[in-house]
Amino acid sequence: MTIAVPDSLGLAGEDVRGVLALARASAPDVRFEVRPEQIELYTTSPHDRETRIACGVALLNVRLALQGHGIRPLVTLLPGPSAHDAAAAVRLGGYQEPSPDVLALLHALCTNRRTWTTFPELDLWRGLLSRAAEVERAWVHLKNGTELVLCTFTQGAAAEIRAGQAMQRVILTAGTVGIAVSALHDPVSLSALRADLRPCLGNTLVPQVVLRLGR
Repeated sequence: MTIAVPDSLGLAGEDVRGVLALARASAPDVRFEVRPEQIELYTTSPHDRETRIACGVALLNVRLALQGHGIRPLVTLLPGPSAHDAAAAVRLGGYQEPSPDVLALLHALCTNRRTWTTFPELDLWRGLLSRAAEVERAWVHLKNGTELVLCTFTQGAAAEIRAGQAMQRVILTAGTVGIAVSALHDPVSLSALRADLRPCLGNTLVPQVVLRLGR
């Protein structure tokens, strides 16, 4: 039996269902609550760093899907009791036709990533991927020819959600030009790499995610 999805943010229930389907494409463990005035995102483990990053991935997907419908999303991270202690809440911030960049990212989100290939010269695309991270208030550090380190300017839960949004935007931006970029999920390697990078990055940047060229 199909469960009805309520209208929200001026969209009919079926359109909201489509938004949620896109949102879950890269983060199936994030839970959503749909209310007439906002869409709320919840993590399965609120105190777990990885689930907060996954929530950021889903949040960017929600934003892009709403923008595809001509809605400008207004996002609040960790809104507190006003949103039932959700990790994030998305409200209506106005209306705007989707830009070509948004449409390209949506196309990448809906594309089979097996069609993306590894490009041998990552440094040639560093500017494109760096700008994508900066849109989400994050920073990309080029570690070597095949790895990028995504950093935020602060620590904590909100920074980890932002890191998830930045990671997804970088991955999708790479996909718009046919480049496969994937996250390094080995916790031991990631922990060691973060420790190694902190001295060269200083105290102003916090390593959050390592992205590797290729699947």
